[in-house]
Amino acid sequence: MKLKKLFMLLFIFNTVAFISMAIVINKYQKATIDLEDAYEMQYKSLILAHELRQSSDDLTRMARTYVITGNPMFEQQYKTVLDIRNGLKPRPKRYNGIFWDFLTIDGSKAKLDGKKVPLRELMKEANFPDEELNLLFTSQNESDELTRLEHKAMNAVKGIFEDKNGNYTIKEEPNFTLARQIMHSKEYHEAKIRIMKPLDTFYRAFENRTKQKVIEAANVVKQQELNVNVIVVLSILIFLTSFFIILFRIVYPLDLLRKIMLRLSQNDMSVELEKNKYEDEIGDMIGAVEIFKDNTTKLISSEAKLRVAISEAKSANKAKSIFLARMSHELRTPLNAILGFSSLLQKSKNIKKDEIENLNIIHKSGKHLLNIINEILELSKIEAGKIEIRAVSFDFYELIKEIDSIFSFRCKTKDIDFKIKHLSSLPKYIKADEQRLKQILINLLGNSLKFTEKKGSILVNIYEKNKKLFFEVKDSGKGIKKEDIRKIFKPFEQVNDEEFKQKGTGLGLSITKELVNLMGGDIYVKSQVNIGSQFFFSIEYEKSIEKNSKLNSIELFSKQEIKGKNKTILVVDDIKVNRDLICKILQEYDFKTFEASSGKQALALISKYEIDLVCMDILMKDLNGLETMKILREDLNIKIPIIAISANVYEEDKTKALDCGANDFVCKPIDENELISKISKYLNLCNETKALSTENIEDSFIKISKTFFELLKKYSLDMNEDKILELLEIYKLSENQKAYIKALLNDFNYSKINDLCIKYIH
Repeated sequence: MKLKKLFMLLFIFNTVAFISMAIVINKYQKATIDLEDAYEMQYKSLILAHELRQSSDDLTRMARTYVITGNPMFEQQYKTVLDIRNGLKPRPKRYNGIFWDFLTIDGSKAKLDGKKVPLRELMKEANFPDEELNLLFTSQNESDELTRLEHKAMNAVKGIFEDKNGNYTIKEEPNFTLARQIMHSKEYHEAKIRIMKPLDTFYRAFENRTKQKVIEAANVVKQQELNVNVIVVLSILIFLTSFFIILFRIVYPLDLLRKIMLRLSQNDMSVELEKNKYEDEIGDMIGAVEIFKDNTTKLISSEAKLRVAISEAKSANKAKSIFLARMSHELRTPLNAILGFSSLLQKSKNIKKDEIENLNIIHKSGKHLLNIINEILELSKIEAGKIEIRAVSFDFYELIKEIDSIFSFRCKTKDIDFKIKHLSSLPKYIKADEQRLKQILINLLGNSLKFTEKKGSILVNIYEKNKKLFFEVKDSGKGIKKEDIRKIFKPFEQVNDEEFKQKGTGLGLSITKELVNLMGGDIYVKSQVNIGSQFFFSIEYEKSIEKNSKLNSIELFSKQEIKGKNKTILVVDDIKVNRDLICKILQEYDFKTFEASSGKQALALISKYEIDLVCMDILMKDLNGLETMKILREDLNIKIPIIAISANVYEEDKTKALDCGANDFVCKPIDENELISKISKYLNLCNETKALSTENIEDSFIKISKTFFELLKKYSLDMNEDKILELLEIYKLSENQKAYIKALLNDFNYSKINDLCIKYIH
């Protein structure tokens, strides 16, 4: 039988079995409900019968108590019982046999918080049979005679007696003796017996009826239980039968086919296929696999070679990524100490001039090594697809002006003619990755500046075509040989000319090419030896009508401005040198510091002391920074600011830290101004410490000697960064003044430095 038909039969049998089970279970539930209803009816009927008997006893007790004591409270209770039974007064919600036992003290008042319902009406609602109701009504009617005697006795206590017509019109002296005689007379007891006889008959009939109902309902439940058991057993048998049929006809053959496919996927062509064993769809599938096996056998030799090549490429790429990540971390960690402590030493007032020069060399060499590491990582991130192009709206003309300001002055010092040409039809505001475009232009123009001699020229031409921006960078430099053109865009390759060979990694043009490709463009070069080179590249863009706002002020914070804040910062790092460096930087700004060498130690210090901010390293033994931040945020619900510090600088490393609870991220080697700026932000020191504008910083130089500006102008014209940094230490400038000039150096803005010097020289 084909599997399709077999499956349909099994489906029908199982469906019928489950439907039958549902029907039987439904009947069983209904029988159970009927049994519960029978018990409930029995209970309610018993309550009502008990109330009728109890009300008679309560009336007798209250009447007798009244004729003995003469207390009108019992007469009032007597009337209340009658009114409740007849539906003239509300029935208490908890009207049980002991209700009136709590109301025997003077001043007691019954709480009638229910509805007005006669006892007869309740009996009808309880579905009493007519014969039982007639017995109860007979008992209630007989109670009228008893009630008449009780009224007669209670009126005798008040001195009111019956006349010949049975009306209470005769008034005499109260007769307690007569009242007691009536309440204990033979006539009273006979009336009581007349009430109880039909009630006793009712109890016997009621018990027989309810007992029979309960027995009948219980028998139905037992029968349905049997039916449920039978249908469950049958369903289990059908299910097990279906299970074994599916197991042997479908599951086992499919598992066999899976094993065959796995062996074939491992290029094991020795597997035997038994197609004739199965005369169903499984057999068809095995036949298809057999065809696949034959085709695979034909391609196995070439595929093996291709697989080996792919495996080797993947292994090499993975090994490279792991190596670069480890290299970056391992180099950044000692660089953090080298650059950090050299910066601290440069601030020392007790350092000699030659020592300053040595420190400047150390600092510059460290920066150069850091730049090499960053370039290598940049290229590896591009190749691994870990760099995203972030398009933002910006002022394109402002970018052109910024590039012009950077290179005009530098070209002027080398006596090189520099021009940027563009059509006025270019859009003013565009949407693209501003930082990457600036990086590309600086790389290309930087190379042109390196290889162009005095009296030469550099020309940048910009135009738009087919919704793309095109850039041409043309110089009159030495040019590139044809054999070198083929390799200039390859990593770690440089022009093989000792006269023009420059310091660097040979990664600049490789990174430039990859960035251009990521921005949807292309790049190529034309060059002739001793005539010059032309680089052409394009990028995709979108027109925009607005730009992102930029801050024109530089956030610089001096020790004096932050001093006395009395803030406590916990520094967590498993390497003591790193902890010492951060602590020394923080202590210069009068922060109180604690140190922890692990996540566990950090948690202990945070629970013991009042910490305002945590500087948390990521990679640590025992409990790392990410796990520690998760415990602080999720388990302990601690909201203090955390700045993650790590030598791992990939974007995913920053994202992981922020996801685990870090407020911000600082890369190693640590930049002092960046660290202090972020600490000031999260400790709300930014609100108390003013951010200095460019004008305010420049005005602060008024007290510096003229000699300083003359030397600064000389070094800026020579573009001698080392001499400028040395000069800053010799003249003991403020932290803000040093940071301002260093920021101009980082932006290659020597023209701005020159303008500043001219301002104070004259």
